[in-house]
Amino acid sequence: MSSLPDIGSDLSEAGSATTLLSPPIVEDARPDTPLRADPLLAAGDRALLRVESLIGRGLPRELNPLAYTGALAGFTFIVAAITGILLLFWYDTSVHTAYSSVAAMDAQVWGAGLVRTLHRYSSDACVLFAVLHAIKVFVARKFTGARWLAWITGLLVLGLIWLDGWLGYWLTWDQRAQAIAVGTAQVLDVLPIFPEPISRSYLTNGGVNSLIFFAVFFAHVLLPIPIGAMIWIHLVRLKRPKFLPKRRLMIAATIVLIGASLAVPASLAAPADMAVYPDHFDVDWFFLVPLFLTDRLGGVWFWVVAVGTLAGLSSLPWVLGRKRKRPAETNQKACNGCTQCYQDCPYEAISMVAMEGKDNLVSLVDPNRCVSCGVCVGSCDPGAMQYQDLDRKAVLQRIRGWLKQEGPKAIAFLCADGAGRKISFDPTSGLSAQLPGFRIVGIPCAAWLHSSLVEVAVREGGRVLLVACEGSEPRCRLGSEITADRVGGRREPYFDEKRIPAGSFQFLQLDSNHSRALQTAAGKFLGSAEEMPASPDASSGLIPRLLAASVVILLLAGATVLFSRFVYVAPERAPSMLIVSFKHSGQQIEEQGEVDSELPQFKGMKERAELLPVRLRVAVDGEIVLEEVFEPRGVHHNSASVGSCEIPMQPGVHRVEVWIGDSADATEWAYQGSWETEFENSHRRVVQFDTEHGFEWD
Repeated sequence: MSSLPDIGSDLSEAGSATTLLSPPIVEDARPDTPLRADPLLAAGDRALLRVESLIGRGLPRELNPLAYTGALAGFTFIVAAITGILLLFWYDTSVHTAYSSVAAMDAQVWGAGLVRTLHRYSSDACVLFAVLHAIKVFVARKFTGARWLAWITGLLVLGLIWLDGWLGYWLTWDQRAQAIAVGTAQVLDVLPIFPEPISRSYLTNGGVNSLIFFAVFFAHVLLPIPIGAMIWIHLVRLKRPKFLPKRRLMIAATIVLIGASLAVPASLAAPADMAVYPDHFDVDWFFLVPLFLTDRLGGVWFWVVAVGTLAGLSSLPWVLGRKRKRPAETNQKACNGCTQCYQDCPYEAISMVAMEGKDNLVSLVDPNRCVSCGVCVGSCDPGAMQYQDLDRKAVLQRIRGWLKQEGPKAIAFLCADGAGRKISFDPTSGLSAQLPGFRIVGIPCAAWLHSSLVEVAVREGGRVLLVACEGSEPRCRLGSEITADRVGGRREPYFDEKRIPAGSFQFLQLDSNHSRALQTAAGKFLGSAEEMPASPDASSGLIPRLLAASVVILLLAGATVLFSRFVYVAPERAPSMLIVSFKHSGQQIEEQGEVDSELPQFKGMKERAELLPVRLRVAVDGEIVLEEVFEPRGVHHNSASVGSCEIPMQPGVHRVEVWIGDSADATEWAYQGSWETEFENSHRRVVQFDTEHGFEWD
């Protein structure tokens, strides 16, 4: 955006002459300053508006899913939570019987199987709509300034929902869950917080830790509680948040989910078998994309990608944002305590407080919550709310001056995000070649306009056109809705028909893609005394409605089902694999000293001495294929060494020999074992060792 004089300052200097290299545009009056990459984001916003408008031609707004992405995410989250609770009646939490209990559910097509599929598809739909909602908010540039909290908590909600789904897939204990468990163990083993690698619990079927499985189940069941708390924080700064869509849309979404669940039931892969590598199974891209990282890059790169992505998305409000515009202020001496601004503020930025010397409460604006939308200015009858970048009294003075001059007597108040956003005009005369016959006032939001300005303009011989933005993610949230209620006499301060004669005032709601529709409607308004429709009529025929509904159902249901059934192909591996794992303590380097403590209970206790590393050697068919040294674990190198190695093998019968040494002598081996066994394709054989049990072959 070019560096132009502020519209508010131009208007406050009534009658002054301003020389500009290029005239400002209506968009300069927007409540927030342009972001970095603003043109690109605006293009994305217009593209989404076109799609939403296209669907709106066949479906009413209350049935348009793109108009309620955030609310649909909340609704599908509730459906997933309810169906998840119902599944507890059929599910067995034991790692040994979990798979059979899920398989038994799937056998009940109209009972538990339907509930399980509903649980899966509603979870997928929740992620789908949450991501769409985040994209809409992003391209609408509604994530900077005072909105940063909603952006950050929204990311956290999405992350927690993903984590809950990831853990939920673990609980089926099929080959898909096996890959998830192994991948999670690899990721967690990178963190130096566990006494030994979790991966060792997933080497053999007998070694699977039932306690870990139960902990996963417990976390999956309880995670909706912090998710709900985070959703509350996400919405706490919003007036009348739309957590749920309209009833008709909820019913329609439920019908679509049930239909998809009956048509394509949730799949279940083969049972988990730690001796077999799961190479091909259906994967849910909404939740299981990280498998591509854990299987191919390992735990370290997973953390690099995950932390980098989270840090990058979390930093967007500050990386792309610029200095905020000044918030609204209250002339508390003029405030009569009517509370209308408090009721209208879309972001809960206004509170009513007591003031010394006044009998009534007065409004107080919290600058940390105010987004400078100006809605409160249009709410205030006494004019106590002051919008510093566009002073109401100065605008009134300017309009009176225009109406006394020769030239157009029609005033157009154009919302900075509506169809007139790109109209350029002379801030002194208000004239514009793009909207002839009008004098232009660019306003941050249609709700900034108080009815008194319209009444004065009409009383002094003028006519007024008010254009608000349209769409499900307006920059000022409830601004267009509040304006429509004021114009329709449903909300104070009313646009009184007795003071504003028919034909002298027109209110339009047009999004930024309808600049030609604005020019056409403006021309008709000037040429006719009859009231124009508030917005272009959507097609109401039965066939367009059915076509639109069918397209929406196919796209959303298809995306939900297909994205949860993509075939996953594991990375190329050796035909077979030998895994050697051990936990063993090397010999002590020095004698143990006494614990240095004055506490009597520690008297006489010995410190844990530093240990030598443990050496591992592996030979296959008489040829040494691995020789490695493993350092003791622990900060002071005083805990047992733990190691796990993978050795590619060819199918067939092979002789395997393993040596373990725990002394400083590199030629001395304390333990040795040898076996002759057959290796099968896509299978692995495991040799484990610990001091208590010695070598164990699986």
